[in-house]
Amino acid sequence: MDIDDHIYNNKRPIMPCKKDGAGEQHSVYLWRWKRHFPTAAVCLGLLCVLLLAGIIGLLLSREFDMFSLKHSSSSTSYNTLTKERDQLQTSYNTLTKERDQLQTSYNTLTKERDQLQTSNNTLTKERDQLQTSYNTLTKERDQLQTSYNTLTKERDQLQTSYNTLTKERDQLQTSYNTLTEERDQLQTSSNTLTKERDQLQISSNNLTKERDQLQTSFNTLTKERDHLQTISNTLTKERDQLQTSSNNLTKERDQLQTSYNTLTKERDQLQTSSNTLTKERDQLQTSNNTLTAERDQLQTSYNTLTKQRDQLQTSYNSLTKERDQLQTTRNVQLIVCPDGWKKLGSSCYYVSTETKSWEESRQDCRNRGADLVVIKSEDDQTFVNWLCGVKNYVWIGLTDSVSEGTWKWVDDTPLTTKYWNSKDPNGGGAENCVYFYSWSSDTGEWWDYDCSYKYRWICEK
Repeated sequence: MDIDDHIYNNKRPIMPCKKDGAGEQHSVYLWRWKRHFPTAAVCLGLLCVLLLAGIIGLLLSREFDMFSLKHSSSSTSYNTLTKERDQLQTSYNTLTKERDQLQTSYNTLTKERDQLQTSNNTLTKERDQLQTSYNTLTKERDQLQTSYNTLTKERDQLQTSYNTLTKERDQLQTSYNTLTEERDQLQTSSNTLTKERDQLQISSNNLTKERDQLQTSFNTLTKERDHLQTISNTLTKERDQLQTSSNNLTKERDQLQTSYNTLTKERDQLQTSSNTLTKERDQLQTSNNTLTAERDQLQTSYNTLTKQRDQLQTSYNSLTKERDQLQTTRNVQLIVCPDGWKKLGSSCYYVSTETKSWEESRQDCRNRGADLVVIKSEDDQTFVNWLCGVKNYVWIGLTDSVSEGTWKWVDDTPLTTKYWNSKDPNGGGAENCVYFYSWSSDTGEWWDYDCSYKYRWICEK
């Protein structure tokens, strides 16, 4: 039985239709209803299915929107956190740069302060040294002025003595004692100059120490540069680690915020230190300028005193030479040669009339309180040539008997001025002594020969 029969059988019995038009029409409606009821049921079911599908679609659309909203919100939060992370990272980098710049400024100011402190100490030492030198030069100037005045008086006295030498022979003994005291004063001046040389040596050593200290500072700065390079490499590694830590943005944000606050404090502290160091640098610069001015003034005074000392020293040397010349002239005039001796300047010469070997000739001179003649100038050579006469041979005080080829005079001075003949010295092993051969109108010449050969000789004292 199908659905139509079931519905039809469950209905109440329909009364028999009357044989009129109304009953007939009612039957048609019933039949139509029975015929279209299944279709309506199917449509109703389809409508329910469509409504259910619409409801499910709305639910799915709502879930999708909620999911999209959540996803969008999550993405927005992620982007927000990323932006905050980037901003904090930028702030961190900015503060790091500021900290580095302030650290660099701090280090620069520290170096400038240390350099100014070093310059201040150096200028202080130079000022003290120049002050000491100034005081020393002042004393030297006064001493040299005193010596200058004394020598001026001595020059005048010696000039007077020189003009009256014949009458004042007894007074010359007293002048001799005075000259002995002057010699002691000159020795004192020599000792003073020796002390000045030692002080200059000490100043040279101090400059050497300063150079070594500057070298040490240079090495220290090199080490600091290497240390800063190491810090730079460390910061590069930290930057790479920060790049790797992008998954922990929330924690890093807090850490960066903390670091930001710390760096802000460090920046403020470094700014304070920078201001303090700037003030110290300015103060040290002022002190440096003051000390430089003082040093320049002392240097000017030092140069002035040095010029005065040099002028006084020049005057002192001139007076000393004049005094020595006067003394030499006086001594020359006072020298009286024994009978049979010839006088030249301050020396006396004796020409033998007999012949002996070189050693015997020298011993004869020693017995006379003299020694064989020493020739050290052209005047000596010409005078000896005149003493010998024409074409004579005489022993002189020149030998290489101590060391072959090394010629020395009997006063143990080396040979400088030479008047050898064209063939001598010939390096003969036995020819260790020198004789003089005289000419009529020339300076004569020397020959080396056997010391045992007998010639005349000339003594000098």
